[in-house]
Amino acid sequence: MKTISRSMFILAAVVTVAALVTWQATGGDYYTKFSVVEQVEAPPAADDPLAAAGFYDGGTVTRTETRDEFRLGLLPTPSGLLDKHALSVVTLSAPLWVLGIAAAWFGRRRRKVQAAR
Repeated sequence: MKTISRSMFILAAVVTVAALVTWQATGGDYYTKFSVVEQVEAPPAADDPLAAAGFYDGGTVTRTETRDEFRLGLLPTPSGLLDKHALSVVTLSAPLWVLGIAAAWFGRRRRKVQAAR
């Protein structure tokens, strides 16, 4: 039983490190996102009546753009039980850590019961 808990801890550590590397590689956001909303500076459109009136003084305009881009977060942002935003570093690694701790606890308890006989 000791090898089961040890292998569970190794697996949990490997999955946690892989999830953290993926988290950093995808932007390091706190919450999981499948679309990114950003403020982007761009030249004003030619048909913009405010630009024709000189409202922007020849500068740039800030626009809001939405891009489809996956970013793994530390924490999930689900709106339902089976939502795609439930995927996160915590939801990937926590179940394996819980199983490892449970395996170690049950293994220790089993050894104590066998030693008492």
